[in-house]
Amino acid sequence: MLRFVISALFISALVAQAQAQVTVVESRPTAQAATISGSVAPDANQQADLFYRLQALQQEVLELRGLVEEQSYELNRLKQQRHDDYMDLDRRLASLSGGVVAGQTRQQGGSSAGSDTSEAAGAGEEAAYKGAYGKLRQRDLAGAAKGFTGYLDLYPKGQYAANSQYWLGEIYLAEGKLEQSKSWFERVIKEFPSDRKAPDAKYKLGTVLFQLGDKAKAKTLLQAVANSSADAARLAKDFLAQNY
Repeated sequence: MLRFVISALFISALVAQAQAQVTVVESRPTAQAATISGSVAPDANQQADLFYRLQALQQEVLELRGLVEEQSYELNRLKQQRHDDYMDLDRRLASLSGGVVAGQTRQQGGSSAGSDTSEAAGAGEEAAYKGAYGKLRQRDLAGAAKGFTGYLDLYPKGQYAANSQYWLGEIYLAEGKLEQSKSWFERVIKEFPSDRKAPDAKYKLGTVLFQLGDKAKAKTLLQAVANSSADAARLAKDFLAQNY
């Protein structure tokens, strides 16, 4: 009898121990679920923060790309301007040399004197423009503005008049003088509509008008440039995409 009682007690103890173990085992998934549930929220927040940062970086890349393209365009334009200036100078020097030789073979001095005077005037116009342009390349904006204005006083319809007006617009834009910049770009478009500087002036005028608050007129000008085959077309398209 005693042996039976001891066996029953032993079996009861084993059952109690087994139930305790089952309880512990069953409680673990709940704790793990709580741990997992607690870790989900921070991961979601981190993903949202990373997504926002990625969007901000993409926007910054677009803006920097636009600046790089604009600087590249300006650099190419300056290179082309320098090339054109040197080519024109070579042509004038060759023409001047030919004029001198022709003058030496003539019997009448009056014709030779007239040719020399004409060539000297052309050389003076070139020197006036190149002097102002040299100041601009040296970042002497005040000296360049004075030089371009002086050139236009002497040669209002000269071969570099459109260039001089355009660079005056750029100078005043760099100085933040928007109204003066606007005036010079408008002059290029009005007085030299077929000049190669006209599309550039139109694009720049559009950006100036945008800064002045006349966004409707600015959009019209920029769309006209964007739809053209001018070098400034891509810049106009980028500006429209970023601001309209």
